[in-house]
Amino acid sequence: MTNLKKLIPSKSLREYLGQIGHEFSLCEEAALIYQNPLLRQDERLDALNEIAKTLYLPENASLQFPTYRNCIDGNPDSDEKITATELATQIEAHIKADMEIETALFRNTLEGIYEVDCSVKNESLRGQPYDTFSCPAFSSIEKAIDYVMTGENDKLLDFIVTLRKIDEGDKYVSGTFNGKGELLRVDSTFIGTQVFDSDNCLDNLYCEIPYPFNDGDIVQNLSDGRIGVVNHLGGEKDGKLKNICKRYRDSSDIIVPVDCLDDDGNFVYEPFYTPCVDYAPRLDYSKGDGEFLYEASLLVQGKGSLEYFCNLVKKRIAD
Repeated sequence: MTNLKKLIPSKSLREYLGQIGHEFSLCEEAALIYQNPLLRQDERLDALNEIAKTLYLPENASLQFPTYRNCIDGNPDSDEKITATELATQIEAHIKADMEIETALFRNTLEGIYEVDCSVKNESLRGQPYDTFSCPAFSSIEKAIDYVMTGENDKLLDFIVTLRKIDEGDKYVSGTFNGKGELLRVDSTFIGTQVFDSDNCLDNLYCEIPYPFNDGDIVQNLSDGRIGVVNHLGGEKDGKLKNICKRYRDSSDIIVPVDCLDDDGNFVYEPFYTPCVDYAPRLDYSKGDGEFLYEASLLVQGKGSLEYFCNLVKKRIAD
């Protein structure tokens, strides 16, 4: 099996999967690697290429995987299968398309301009954990990256560099970079669209993931820093549901249901992408958002006081 660290960003989830001896199929590994928001572009493609080579081995020739993709008949629980060779072919097509986009992004064509959008840390736990701002247009991607990396970037989370053709604003290639300036992923409206728009694309492959979280746990989304309280699991006596994912249509269903604070201090439902959910670092539960989340956690577990929590809500509204 591919290294769990390449599949699962969450340390808590990796440890739990190791404890229960859970193993993913090659198809599930491909889906998790492709959809991992924290892997660098080169790490993702190398790992996918490794899986493609494994799928071509003679001993895997007879393997078939349930796909749970967007199905022709609209039934996500159909018996549609994908063979090892078909999956390997799809993976290779994705690798080729991503490499074409990356080449186009760094080509520095005179027919286009580079635009940059940055995300920086927001110290508040409420609402979005980041703020965004745009930079001037640049004539080359090197200038765009240098501008971002030589600035005040101690709070930089990531930034997107987009190459647009001057006369065709709706056509672009873009790359998302982390705070170290490393390429995370690429996108395009006109390169590789036949791969990404296909019913067989890796975006739509589904994977069931058991996890250790319970109702009332205070958790953090590693991909964007949001913190909230696990809620709505239900269904099991001990409050722990090994798998809430239903076989719907795509990877958006690989989630842990979490309630987070918005900018106004209200709880809003946020589906956290399971492989990126970790237990939150300990908060100061004596004041502010920490106290509010802690009391909400107790309430979900049936241990808190509804009256006390409502008084906290009233106080926040008054403030």
